[in-house]
Amino acid sequence: MTGTARTATRQRPSTPLRRALGIEWRRRRDLLALYGAFLVVAILCAVFLDLRLGVLLILLAVRLPADLADAVPEDGRQLRSSLGVSRADAVRARTVLVSAAQLVLILGAAGVILLSDWAPESQHWNDLGIVTASDDGSSAPTRWEHLVDISLFSGAIAWSHALTGGDAFRLGARLTGRHAVARYLGVCLLAFLVLAASMLLTSNLLLSVGFDDDLGTRFVIAERVAQVTALLLTLGGGVTALVLRSRRWVRRA
Repeated sequence: MTGTARTATRQRPSTPLRRALGIEWRRRRDLLALYGAFLVVAILCAVFLDLRLGVLLILLAVRLPADLADAVPEDGRQLRSSLGVSRADAVRARTVLVSAAQLVLILGAAGVILLSDWAPESQHWNDLGIVTASDDGSSAPTRWEHLVDISLFSGAIAWSHALTGGDAFRLGARLTGRHAVARYLGVCLLAFLVLAASMLLTSNLLLSVGFDDDLGTRFVIAERVAQVTALLLTLGGGVTALVLRSRRWVRRA
């Protein structure tokens, strides 16, 4: 009898947050396993078929707060209450689970980008089309351009989660994935506008101080400055916003 009790004590998670994570995992593992299967298929298609399905993984990551929401919020609250899990711990656990799953999908999309064979003249959505005198514009995207693309869509996903997660807790499955995708696309549009505006501003500033040449160096510098600025606002701002918003969700729980 004593041995059985001790075994049960060892098997039971030691903190409320771990209990909440265990509940969320058991309720959502089938859907997460399905998303994991999509991830594996996307990577295999990129490696063996040269078929890039990274956008599918990105959209799945964007939809996660809505897809993992309770069909009926009251049912989820009753279940957690019966198991001794507070709403604050449930909010923390859901946020951790969604963020971890999004990170895995982002890594999968990054793998698709980095493992794919990019043809000459291929471009990412955030490419500004800078061509120097030593470059005819027909080369494939560089590793830096891949990393910029990965960082920007990762930041847009973080912003989308920050803007959508609170509604997912409050409204449950009534919050459709379309809302999350619309917010993601809006952030991507703003990121592109920041890229373009930063590049134009930097290029004009360099020109005003007399920095110009026939090799296009001014435009290359302006492009790098614009990319770094967009990364700080999109990725850095998105992660910061998600952390701050998640704390607010917990306080309001």
